Amino acid sequence: MIGRLRVEAPPIDDPLSRMVETHRSKTGQDYAAILFFGLWGTVDCSPEVRLYAAYRHLLANPEDGPAWLETSRVHLEAGEAERALAIVDELARLECPGLYPGLYSEDPEVHRAHILADSGRIDEALAELARLGERHGDSPAFHYALGSVRQEKGDFPGAGAAYAEALAALERCRREVLEEGLEEDVRIDFPAVRAFLLEAGRKAGLRLAFSGVRPLSPADLREE
Repeated sequence: MIGRLRVEAPPIDDPLSRMVETHRSKTGQDYAAILFFGLWGTVDCSPEVRLYAAYRHLLANPEDGPAWLETSRVHLEAGEAERALAIVDELARLECPGLYPGLYSEDPEVHRAHILADSGRIDEALAELARLGERHGDSPAFHYALGSVRQEKGDFPGAGAAYAEALAALERCRREVLEEGLEEDVRIDFPAVRAFLLEAGRKAGLRLAFSGVRPLSPADLREE
């Protein structure tokens, strides 16, 4: 078990361990950095390397919510959707938002829908999103995610409607930020996000297959 999560760390792979530890001793890079960025100065960002670093980091930092989230993503990249879902289900079981900052009001169930969609379980993802709609109706990212899954299913009218909802929610968010003077705290490039959503709606209108990304928050759509 790792912390309060009923997740077992995989056994240490000795050759991989030696390689990563040698790299860490030379560069000073920590496990968290390897998880998020791979090995600096090399091309090795493989899931195997990142998962090794993830579990070494999580054993010492079991309350690191973003690292758990990234670890679930890496499992998905490695074709291990069930392990990815198991991590998210554990976060939901704990009902501890502090473990999971920055995700639609800190809701791990939304990420569960992303994992289902990205592993091809479209109907299950739609069912999960339907359950969460009332809770996240003000989130432009939620409506974008719903549109992306509907588009992937081939429901182009439904996708277009969801993207339109995302645009409306984005405008409400923009007005709220301006009215409350939160520009310094909410650093979202609203024109860039709006252009992104408009392009998504245009593609759905043309009945084009979904080929974009499912970001977890509007901030993920920012242009640097």
